[in-house]
Formats: sequence, C-alpha cells, structure tokens
Amino acid sequence: MRRIAIAGTALALLVAMSAHAAEKVDSRADLGVSLAIGGSETSAESVFVSMLSHTRGDARALNNLGNLRLLRGEAGVALAFYDRALRADSADAGIHLNRATSLMLLGDQKRSEEAFATGVKLAGGLDRAMTLLNLPADNAPVDRGAKKTAINPEQLKSMLKRAAATVPKDQIKVVDSEVTTNPASKTSSTWRSAGARASDGTEAPMLLYWKR
Repeated sequence: MRRIAIAGTALALLVAMSAHAAEKVDSRADLGVSLAIGGSETSAESVFVSMLSHTRGDARALNNLGNLRLLRGEAGVALAFYDRALRADSADAGIHLNRATSLMLLGDQKRSEEAFATGVKLAGGLDRAMTLLNLPADNAPVDRGAKKTAINPEQLKSMLKRAAATVPKDQIKVVDSEVTTNPASKTSSTWRSAGARASDGTEAPMLLYWKR
C-alpha cells in the first residue's frame, strides 16, 4: 500500500510539473507574438526557437517562425515552416491561410488558391478567415498615408473571396463562436488574431495569423 501511495504522489507531482511547464510555454508564445507585432523580430525569434527546444514540433513556434521569415521576404523558407506546423496541427485554418499567403507571394497561384480554399473551409467561412488575418471589412476607411508592405490586404481579400466561392457551403466547417470572438476562452488561444482589426493600411505583421 505504501508503494502505491508513493507512486500516486509521484504521479500527481509529475502532472503538476507538466502543467507548469505547459503554462510556461504558453506564456512564451504570447510574449513572442507581442515582440513580433511590436517590431522586435530578433527577440521574438529567440523566444520561438526556445519553445522548439522544449517541444520540437510545436505548431505555434513553427507557424510564428514562418511569419518572421515571410516578413523578411523569405517566402520559400516561410513555406517550409508552415508545412512543418501543419504536420503538427493540420486543422488550424490560420496556418493554412499563412501558407496560402506565402504561396501567393511566391507566384504559385494554383497552390495558393487551394490553400486559401482549405483555410476558408476550416475557418468556417469567409468572414472568419478574414478575421484570422485581421483583414478590414470592405467598407472600412482607408489610411492613404500608411506604410505599404509586400502583403497587400486587397489582394488577400480578393484571393479569399475567390477561394470562398469555390467551397461548397456543405463543406464549411462550423466553428464555435467563442473560437474567434472570446479571447478569454482557452480554446480560442490557437485561433484568435494577434491584435485589433486592421485598416487597409495595416503593416504586414498584422496581416498574418499568429498562433498563441
């Protein structure tokens, strides 16, 4: 009986330690995204790399490292990161949308359209896909003096709308509204976009999906 009690105590301790470690990695993910959005890309990269040292196939770290590469103009390297991230979490619509964006920038229209269609389907429709990428509504005001970037929001919207038109409505995955609207929901942590809804002049980091 004593051995059973000791084993039970050890198991409880192990579970507690695992939960603490997971919480620590979660906080690193949030920190890395905040740094990236704030323009501290080198520091953000260090955070995401450290996450991989704990969990080699962490989809959050892989997706976010892909984003950093894409922001540096390395679309081919970004694509490789997104592919690895999808091997860890193939159901994440945001990663598919980032992958589609990288293919779009590489000029691979066919595969880009296919990836956008997959992202729209998994997101639960066009509106949710646009939310994941912080894209503005069609009637949103345009900031004419905003900094121009390689990722064009109008081009992204056009690709998403074209993709949405190819996805049969019965194939659209129904997603709980909390997934994209309730930041306090634990489930939403892997879906919510990095910041407030963008305007047409939003810089490139805000037009990507950051996985927390």
